[in-house]
Amino acid sequence: MTGIATIAEASARIASGALSSADLTESCLARIDRYDGRLSAFHEVFDDAARRAAEAADTELKAGRRRGPLHGIPVGYKDVFHVAGEVATANSKLLADFRAAEDATVIQRLKAAGAVLVGRLNTFEFAFGGPAYDLPFPPARNPWDPERWPGAGSSGGSSVAVAAGFCLGALGTDAGGSIRSPASMSGIAGLKPTLGRVSTYGDIPATFSTETVGPMAWTAEDCALMLQVLAGHDAKDPGSADEPVDDYCADLDGGVRGTRVGIIRQFFERDYDSHPEIIAATNAVGERLAELGADVGEVDGLSSLWDYHAAGRIIFPAEVLANHEENLRERPDEFGELLRNRAMLGSLVRAVDYIQAQRLRRELVQEMERAFETWDVLLTPGMLLPPARLADKQIWPSIDLPMIDVPYSLTGHPSLAICGGFFADGLPIGVQLAGGYFEEATVLRVAHAYEQAMPWRQNRPDLDRIPESEV
Repeated sequence: MTGIATIAEASARIASGALSSADLTESCLARIDRYDGRLSAFHEVFDDAARRAAEAADTELKAGRRRGPLHGIPVGYKDVFHVAGEVATANSKLLADFRAAEDATVIQRLKAAGAVLVGRLNTFEFAFGGPAYDLPFPPARNPWDPERWPGAGSSGGSSVAVAAGFCLGALGTDAGGSIRSPASMSGIAGLKPTLGRVSTYGDIPATFSTETVGPMAWTAEDCALMLQVLAGHDAKDPGSADEPVDDYCADLDGGVRGTRVGIIRQFFERDYDSHPEIIAATNAVGERLAELGADVGEVDGLSSLWDYHAAGRIIFPAEVLANHEENLRERPDEFGELLRNRAMLGSLVRAVDYIQAQRLRRELVQEMERAFETWDVLLTPGMLLPPARLADKQIWPSIDLPMIDVPYSLTGHPSLAICGGFFADGLPIGVQLAGGYFEEATVLRVAHAYEQAMPWRQNRPDLDRIPESEV
C-alpha cells in the first residue's frame, strides 16, 4: 500500500489540520526532483510558486477560510492551457516564447478553488503530433515501465504525473481519446466529460468539434471532486453548454444496484480482436458489477467500431490542418515531423469527404442515443493493445488499428477510464465507462463502486526500481 494520498484523503486531512498544504506540496516536489528526470512528465516545475501558493493556502485554512476540497491540493496541467504570464508551448517550437495574457477558464477555476499549481505537463505537439523526439521536450514515459509510452494520447504527461505521485490531480484534454488512453495505460482515472460540460476557453485545441477538457486523478472520486470545480457554463466559450451542474459526490456511494450496464463486446471481440488479457479484464469488470447488483448485458444495434474509426480518420486531420494551415505553409520546418505529416493528411480531405464524415457522425450519435435508452452505462476496454514500446515508434499512425476511445469523442458522451486490472507482466489494463449526455454523476458512481470493490487502487508503480543512473 502506497503512502501517496488521493485528493479525497489529502483534502480530509488538510481540513482536519492533520496535514498542511506546504508539507504535501513539498512531498510532491521532492518526488518530481527525484524521479521525473527519467519519466519526463513535466515541461516546467513551478517550485517556488507552488511553495508560495501552498503557504498561502495554509494561512487561509488556519483562518477558517476553506474554499473547498481542492484547497491546498497540488495539481498539474497539460501544457496547452493559458496561464497568465506563463509560457504555454504545446510542446512546439512555434510557441517556445509564447506567454499567455490571461488564464484559461479552467485554470481560473482551479485557482479560485485554492488548488496549488505545481507545473506544466508533457504533451504531444499541439496535442496531436507524438510521441516524438524532434520536439522541445522528449516524450513522457510510462511509470509502470519507462521503456513504454503512457498511452496513445497527448495527455500522457498528466497521466504519468498522477500515477507517479508527482501531483494528486491534473488537467488533460481529449479530442479523440487523449485523456482516456493515457489514463487506461498508466493505471489512473481520466474523465472526458460531455462535450461542452467544461470550458475550453484558453486551451490550445487539437480539433474544433470534439475538443474537451477534463480531470485526471488516481480515483473516480478524485475526478468527481475536480469536475465539481471545472464544470459549468462559460460565456467566453461558444461551445459551452448552459446546463445545470450536478453535485458529483452526492450519490457517489449510492452503489450500482439496478443500474443497467451494457457491454459493447462487438467493439473489442468481433470488430477488432483485442488482446486476450484485455478481453478477459473487461468482461471481469462486467461480472464484478453484476455481483454488486447491476443489471449487466450485451449491447446490440451499434455500427462497427470501424465506422466510428473511419469518421474520425477524416474529421480529426482535417480540423487539425484548419488550426495550423497558415504556419504549415509559412513555417513548416518549425513543426515536428509527426505533427507535420499527420496534419498534412488533412490536405487530402475534400470538402465532400468532411461533410459525409459529419453526416455519418450524426447517424452514429443517433444510434448511440438509442443505446442509452436501454442502458445507463456502456462498458468497453480503454485500450485494445498493451502500451507500445517507445523504441517501436512509427511516423505514420496505424490505419489498421481502430480507436476504441473515438466513439464517444464523436458522439460527445461522457466517458471515464479507470483501472480494470493488470496484465501478467504488471502493466495496468484500463476500461471505459460511458453515460448519457450530462450523466457524469452516474458514470462516476458506477466507477467508484467498482473501485471500492477491487484492490487495484492500492497498487502504485514502484519508481524505486528505476536505476539511479537512469534518473
